[in-house]
Amino acid sequence: MGFTTPSYDLPDLFSRIDRGELQLPDFQRAYAWDVDRIRSLIVTVLRGYPVGSLLSLDTRNAPMRFRPRPISGAPAATSAPGLLLLDGQQRLTTLYHCLRGDGSVDTVDFRSKRICRTFYVEVSRAVEAQVMPDDAVFSVDEDGQVRSHFGPDIPGGITSREAAVAHGCIPVSSLLWEAGTDLLFDVAARDAGSREGVKRFYDRIVKPLAAYDIPMIRLARETAQTGIGSIFAQANSAGLQMDVFELLTAVFATQDPEFSMAEDWEETRRVLRRYPALDRIGRTDFLTAVSLLVTSRQGHAAGHREDILDLTLEDYLAARAELRITLRETAEFLAQRCMLTIEQVPYTAQLIPLAVIFARLAETPRALASARAWDRLNQWFWCGILGELYGSAAVINRSARDVEQVTAWICDAGAEVPKTISDASFSESRFFSVQENSGVYQGIYALLMGRGARDWRSAQPFDRWTFPDLHPGFHRVFPAEWCRDNGIEDVVADSVLNRTPMGKRTEVVIDGYSPTQYLSRVQTKSLLDDADFDTVLATHELNPDLLHQSDFHGFLRDRRARFLGMVEYAMGKPVVRDVDDLDYSGGDEGPNAFSGWAGVRS
Repeated sequence: MGFTTPSYDLPDLFSRIDRGELQLPDFQRAYAWDVDRIRSLIVTVLRGYPVGSLLSLDTRNAPMRFRPRPISGAPAATSAPGLLLLDGQQRLTTLYHCLRGDGSVDTVDFRSKRICRTFYVEVSRAVEAQVMPDDAVFSVDEDGQVRSHFGPDIPGGITSREAAVAHGCIPVSSLLWEAGTDLLFDVAARDAGSREGVKRFYDRIVKPLAAYDIPMIRLARETAQTGIGSIFAQANSAGLQMDVFELLTAVFATQDPEFSMAEDWEETRRVLRRYPALDRIGRTDFLTAVSLLVTSRQGHAAGHREDILDLTLEDYLAARAELRITLRETAEFLAQRCMLTIEQVPYTAQLIPLAVIFARLAETPRALASARAWDRLNQWFWCGILGELYGSAAVINRSARDVEQVTAWICDAGAEVPKTISDASFSESRFFSVQENSGVYQGIYALLMGRGARDWRSAQPFDRWTFPDLHPGFHRVFPAEWCRDNGIEDVVADSVLNRTPMGKRTEVVIDGYSPTQYLSRVQTKSLLDDADFDTVLATHELNPDLLHQSDFHGFLRDRRARFLGMVEYAMGKPVVRDVDDLDYSGGDEGPNAFSGWAGVRS
């Protein structure tokens, strides 16, 4: 068995795909990257960083051992391929879609909602620093509206070539081709002040991109079938990557050979382990918090890998000490909102800027001494959760801006509203599509408990003192068996509207019965009279009379209205009403908008 390692530039690879010379073996899975991974790959390529190698099997002048198929989006093949791509399908398909043609790609967001996106790069932003900033690349939807978390503010969106030129934005799909150069000339011609930036953009991004090569390991056609399987399995198994913690450990060792980063992290872990809600905060998360705190005091908060590696040991030690304190404050903040275990925390990623915000607010005496200050912090917190803005992998930029904007907004009544609050939106149809692993699901669970829901059997509130005894969960009000027997649609029966906090001993009593049947049993065990028992039921944002009557449809209408009010109060802004009572699967955020997609590696 032999192999060669040639490198190919991007136009060459795309041409091979178009000709059908480079195809996939049919056993390869479908294209499946989400929008955040796509954007991240584009940023990597435009920075000129390597994206790893490809692996292929040479099939020229040899019997075809695997059925071939074209790469997603490529023309139908008219001849047998000369190369079968064994590893790198997701990366190469992404580049094939985004760097040629109209640049549009059908993908999903982090929640697996189906979307179509096209990517642009903002010329002026791309050359602001020696390394192109991450947020210089952004996506637009089919209507040209900017959809990336921190893309430029473009009223009306990018709906034409003229709009792109006017806002100094170039489609990523044009950068390799003459059309991109023409656009750059037009940007420079429109605004004389932008000419120097356009020149830097051409020198730093366009020219290097034209010369960008990707190495390919080409297995000889004589490679045995069993060998191909072994090589393919090895290529698609995750290796051990050196993370930023290990790199920073090496940096700090040059500054103080006696300092042990590993021992210092263990001390931080001991602090975190005291609070189950903080259990998913890892060492990279903590270093991100350190970087955000240090850089926010130096001018602008930043927490990317390169920012972490710029930390000095002195900076780290000072910030680390503060963050160990504010992480405890973060755990207390969560406990007050009935988030006591890691399973109840919607987004661990949001805890990082929260801890840094507490540290920054500590610099201003009595910054959190007023109800207004706490109201603002709460609004930001719930907008992040219910707007699902901390669920994707691309949260570093949002965290950085929140550290700056939320801190300023709390300290200064006239400061600009943070972008997380202005970006956040909630659609009523999301009540019918949210799954148990969603931040919205956990958020509504916590909101109900935090607003005073009490256990039906014991009449106790759900808080840090009762949790160990109650063992609560978020359970169905109308049991699944009853819903099936009574013809209730799954989309409604399975929705978050049909769930409420219950202690374990309460949930056991329900056991598939109708509310009319099980409520009397629960009340008997509670030792409460009718009025007091109904008062406890009402703490769950529901109408007790409708529950006693087992009126599911009346319960649904009433609870939907109550949940809308609850969400609007938490977010401080109106909910989008998009539910059609004739089709609960519809709406912009309903079940029909989502897929069963799951991501893959290469």
